Amino acid sequence: MKHIALKLLIALVIFSSEILSAQHFNIHNPIILPDKSQQSMITQRIGYTDITIRYHSPGSRGRVVWGELIPYGKVWRAGANENTVFTITNDVEINGQKLPAGSYGLHLLPEENQWTFIFSKNHTSWGSYFYEEEEDALRITVPVQNNLDEREWLSYDFKKRERDTASVVLSWASKKVEFNISLNVDEIALENIRKQLRSDAYWEWFSWCQAADYCAEYKINTKEALEWIDKSIELQENFSNWDVKAKLLKQSGNPKAAEAAIQRAIEVGSDIYLERYGRRLLREEDFEGAAYVFGKAIKKNETYWRAHFNQGNAFKALKKNKDAKKSYELALKYAPIDRKDLMTKSIESLK
Repeated sequence: MKHIALKLLIALVIFSSEILSAQHFNIHNPIILPDKSQQSMITQRIGYTDITIRYHSPGSRGRVVWGELIPYGKVWRAGANENTVFTITNDVEINGQKLPAGSYGLHLLPEENQWTFIFSKNHTSWGSYFYEEEEDALRITVPVQNNLDEREWLSYDFKKRERDTASVVLSWASKKVEFNISLNVDEIALENIRKQLRSDAYWEWFSWCQAADYCAEYKINTKEALEWIDKSIELQENFSNWDVKAKLLKQSGNPKAAEAAIQRAIEVGSDIYLERYGRRLLREEDFEGAAYVFGKAIKKNETYWRAHFNQGNAFKALKKNKDAKKSYELALKYAPIDRKDLMTKSIESLK
């Protein structure tokens, strides 16, 4: 009944305004003025998922906001003007509760000590005037926090961002509230990857290698990833896909097969790829392995000064200064002029 009365009141106001305009002003082309409550939008991508909040940002302008301008115990549009709209492109969890992909009208029910965020299936109405509880998709209740500094303008921000989570903070005047968003990034990613591998990506070795390497990096989906990397090798074997296969085999508990895979990577890899792999081993402090790989790179390209230099670094770490000096001297011989000073200093560091 209350809802019907409100609609009648709004209709009466509009009707009266139209009569007034027709009788006195006959306005056809009003100019557009700046909004007092600035229109704002904030978007955060987590994995493949875009999270967007579109809202109008009111200013406090010296008014007492909480309990007066925004009364307690009454549903509020969590902004100004039309609906504040919360949009997600994939299913997520809000404070542990599931919320399907889509757009929602975001409302708040503020109380003195805790506030309730309301995600309404109706996101097209004006403000909270037409809010109906039966259209709720989700409600969550959160504690209210005090701002360290007064915030003149209402704002939404993404905080505490991680690979698969983030928090949304609404802050205005002296108060702020926060809710958490989490999602299964890997599950969504794997579904998306599988779809892409059924498109033009099917014919590219790099696409299959990328997909398998994603699984290796996050230690997921190993069985299927091994199938993907075998497809990559079938299309075009190279250092990259054999290296990824070695990682996956090691993760699956097959160290002998992993070693065989990395040896094959070294056989087919170019001097540049081997030098990069050697630097990776240096970072992992596998100095023996690094010295060996740099040696393989040098066999493919005797004048590759970077491989000589980094082999010298590996020998130095192993306290094989005689071998290190020889490598640094060869690096000095082949290095460009602007790098020769570094080679000289490296040789002097062995004294």
